[in-house]
Amino acid sequence: MLVTTAEQLMMPEAVQPGRNWRRGAWVCAGILLMCAAFLMPYVLGGGTELVRLRNAWVMEDIRSVDFNWTPDAPPADFKLEPGPPMPFFVEKANTLGLAALPDDWQRVVVISKDLLSSAPALRGGAVQDDLLSTYRDITERGNGYCGDFVRTFSALALAADIPVRQWAFSFDGFGGYGHIWPEIWNRQQRKWQLVDIFNNAYFTGPDGQILSALAFRQAMLTKPDSIQMHRVVPTARPGYVEEAKAWDYYRRGLNEWYLWWGNNVFEYDQAWLVQALGDMHRSLEQVGGIVQGVQPHVQVLAEPANMRQLEAMWALHIRLRVLFVVSVLATLGLVFCWAAARRAKKNRGEATP
Repeated sequence: MLVTTAEQLMMPEAVQPGRNWRRGAWVCAGILLMCAAFLMPYVLGGGTELVRLRNAWVMEDIRSVDFNWTPDAPPADFKLEPGPPMPFFVEKANTLGLAALPDDWQRVVVISKDLLSSAPALRGGAVQDDLLSTYRDITERGNGYCGDFVRTFSALALAADIPVRQWAFSFDGFGGYGHIWPEIWNRQQRKWQLVDIFNNAYFTGPDGQILSALAFRQAMLTKPDSIQMHRVVPTARPGYVEEAKAWDYYRRGLNEWYLWWGNNVFEYDQAWLVQALGDMHRSLEQVGGIVQGVQPHVQVLAEPANMRQLEAMWALHIRLRVLFVVSVLATLGLVFCWAAARRAKKNRGEATP
């Protein structure tokens, strides 16, 4: 016999097996909406805030780290490039004649000239594409921002067997407003050397020696007048026409330095999840890199001057981890409750004469 709505409402819960499941599905959906609401300000904040989310997710815990390691004994968790370089970049390194040059700094100059002087003019603007497309966009059309130049510089350096790592600094509490530049390990001189590839600059101390990233930063903090800035490629455009603006730029970022804990540019670029999601959006590409485990972590140069920003980022890191667990559980709960509600509805329909 048919049951009216009024009669159904008067039935005990046991007679209405689908009702609780539907209620559970709505609760899970509400939790997912609250998780999305937490992320919405970062999404609406644009690229810099999305970078903040990424950095918070991949940052290591706040601790003092020795950044003076050498490629002979890198940290165990530093993501070194595990495989051979992409054939295109090996061929490009051969075309540039890098192996025949006497030392690694001369190789840096030739790589920099290729990136800074191949296109008729450098127009700037982020490329945010795969490694090969980014290289072609820089050298053929003059596009590319600091991150694009550093990725392609690193690819060419690794193809020439030059150890490289990537330093960055920010102006907005470790968000996306900042700069990134590579540091190479000069195998002949047995020391790190910083090069600002995007701004066509390198730096020397009072003795005329090329500074490492940490030496540059320490000199900027204590004896800024002792540093000299030079163009890597004298014939290429400078990053700043007015040198004073360059110094001000570097000075403003001194308290928010961090090192990308890996140089695996080829592994990242060829990861299947990175490639699949990269066609949709740059942020999704980076999510793919995190999920597949090829996205390097961030190791912050922690000090009292940036402890407040670090604590804020670490709090965000913890909230994101909790949010992830809650979202996964809510999604599983939603699917289970929806399936159970459908099954209960089907069973109720079969039992009704």
